[in-house]
Amino acid sequence: MPTFKSIFVSIFVATLCIPYASALTVSESANVYSVNEGVSFDIANSGASNFLFSWSDPDPSTNSFSALADPTLVLTIGETYTFQRTSGSHPFIIMDNSASAFISGTDGSYSRTTSDSALISAATLTPIANFTADPGPTTDLISWTPDALGDFWYTCSVTSHTGMTGLISVVPEPSSFALIASASAFALACLRRRVGSQA
Repeated sequence: MPTFKSIFVSIFVATLCIPYASALTVSESANVYSVNEGVSFDIANSGASNFLFSWSDPDPSTNSFSALADPTLVLTIGETYTFQRTSGSHPFIIMDNSASAFISGTDGSYSRTTSDSALISAATLTPIANFTADPGPTTDLISWTPDALGDFWYTCSVTSHTGMTGLISVVPEPSSFALIASASAFALACLRRRVGSQA
């Protein structure tokens, strides 16, 4: 019969290994992808309707995603992500959450409710040049290491292309301490159950 020590050690080791699991991108729900490590997003488009995102998780993972239309991305604070346009037209920009005042819809089908270039520019992260990925073919890209939690938005800077819009949520990195605390609580519960069954 396993002892408390063996249960605790097993859970502790498993908890420490969680950050090194190969699944770096997880499909949370339809059109929502949690990407917990930095990746390079290649962004094509479907006319003036949608941006199409493709990326591969770093080794040793074999996960790859292709031509996802305007996905909601859940990114981890402190990780570096790149966004590069691979097709012509449609400059890609990242905006702060003030843009939520003129965006409506749900995951995978957000759209801007304004074509006002002043509002769009005011919401774009600064310096604007660093948060604009010009259309391909180009070496221009956005390299972003989010340093603040919260919601951000992406869109096409062509004011009439309102449907090329999506959500980026930046979340904290998983806390090793919280995982260890959870594992410890589980081990204690197992031990109590074992002791209770022997009484």
